[in-house]
Amino acid sequence: MKKLIVLSTTLYTVAAIVALGFISNWFRDELTFGESAIMTTLILSLPTVLILAIIAYWNEHNQWLTLLLVVVILGSSAYVIKTHHDAYGEWLPSPAPQDVETSGNATFNNNGQNFSYRLELHNPGSVAHREFLIVTRDGKERRIRLPIFDDARSGYVSAKTPSDWIVLQATEDTNIYRAETGRFLFAHKSFRVNLQTGKVIVLSEKTNREKP
Repeated sequence: MKKLIVLSTTLYTVAAIVALGFISNWFRDELTFGESAIMTTLILSLPTVLILAIIAYWNEHNQWLTLLLVVVILGSSAYVIKTHHDAYGEWLPSPAPQDVETSGNATFNNNGQNFSYRLELHNPGSVAHREFLIVTRDGKERRIRLPIFDDARSGYVSAKTPSDWIVLQATEDTNIYRAETGRFLFAHKSFRVNLQTGKVIVLSEKTNREKP
């Protein structure tokens, strides 16, 4: 019984940590709602599983504790797998080859603010797609995730100029900007982006825009 407890706990812990790393790009990326739900489940289940495993290990004759441990592991795993499949069309998170397309660098120069920015599409056309606003300000580069495409079927045309994909507009706050997608992205959205904290708020969206 102790071998079952140790083996199942070890396998679940390793799998959960690897899944957390793959989903969050090893904790470097902002998370979408679906990813947040998965991350929350894994983060809450890990200490629960470890505590149950310790109790069950020292009370090996109480089979109900071992059964409860197995139920928690299987239940958490089933929820994560189903949620990931519903969100991305794949049962398990995995590292994806990084196919990156970029808008090219644009320069923002207004009211004493001078920095460069670009939009990057990572793995476009796949379930592992992600979109990032890359800002270089005061010699430091910051990568901010923008939820532009809702699914893998969203389309785009390669940018001839940066404004074909993304345009930043100033607000009263020197750290907050309005980001508008360009005409070569077939998902028209605008965002409120805090360049200091990386917080992103979707202001408006209009999908399935006609191609240029």
